[in-house]
Amino acid sequence: MSVQSAPPTSASIRAVRWSRRGRLRLGARWNGIAATIAVIVIIGLPVLALIGPYPIDPFRPDPNAIGIAPNGVHWFGTDGNGMDVFARTIEAAKLDVPISVAATLLALVVGVPIGLFATTGRVGDAVMRVVDAFAALPIIVIAIVAIQLMGGGAWNVILAIAIVGAPRFVRLSRASAIALRSSRYVEAAIAIGCSPLRVAFNHVFRNAYGVVLVQATLTAANALGTIAALNFLGVGVNPPVPTWGAMISDGASMLIRGEWWAAAFPTLAMLLVIASFNVIAGAIENRIERVERAR
Repeated sequence: MSVQSAPPTSASIRAVRWSRRGRLRLGARWNGIAATIAVIVIIGLPVLALIGPYPIDPFRPDPNAIGIAPNGVHWFGTDGNGMDVFARTIEAAKLDVPISVAATLLALVVGVPIGLFATTGRVGDAVMRVVDAFAALPIIVIAIVAIQLMGGGAWNVILAIAIVGAPRFVRLSRASAIALRSSRYVEAAIAIGCSPLRVAFNHVFRNAYGVVLVQATLTAANALGTIAALNFLGVGVNPPVPTWGAMISDGASMLIRGEWWAAAFPTLAMLLVIASFNVIAGAIENRIERVERAR
């Protein structure tokens, strides 16, 4: 004999809804807190490097303090040249983080308009063939070739990273434009005589900017890793300016002697910023989902 469960009452339904709303609000609150901390990390490290001053000059080597472990004077220890790892780790944030953000913004400014207008015709097909060719090549190889052709320096690193990142925005904005092209409000805008430029930015991009922002934060995180790889290989920013990639490269030779701190702390700083970019991307994505559910 089967036992049938009682139908849910209105009180139980309301309780379930309140519980679900409570979980959503709690999750949104935690996402907001995490995103705030991530923004503080991304902005705080370069600002800390700018305002200084450091306990020890990051550019002054100390011949009597080579390869010293972390202590009360050298908080992160010293590297193989006797330079303070803490001061150089913070100083590197002043260059690495702004370069990744600037390269991402440049890639966004270049890639989004191309993607919005390369939706149809032979020009659009030609643009996508070029984008597909870039996607088939390793990112680091493209960046290395670009820097070798243009030379080292911060500005050339920005251009190289932007060249690598722009195809992502082209593909994303083009896909959004194709998906929204058949929407009623886009068709209505075209019917009343709106210019293609106005339709692209005021109607298409306006409804797809959230996805572009998510991609921008992820691209900034990838850009930071690419910058570190370039500096690790010695083809990025020229020394003696400290960068996380160059510090990791210099500290790698000390690992054989068990001196882990010279490579560990720059790596942790870089991973912290990359994780912060990813947290912001997740918070933006969750915000977009909540807005979509509310519609």
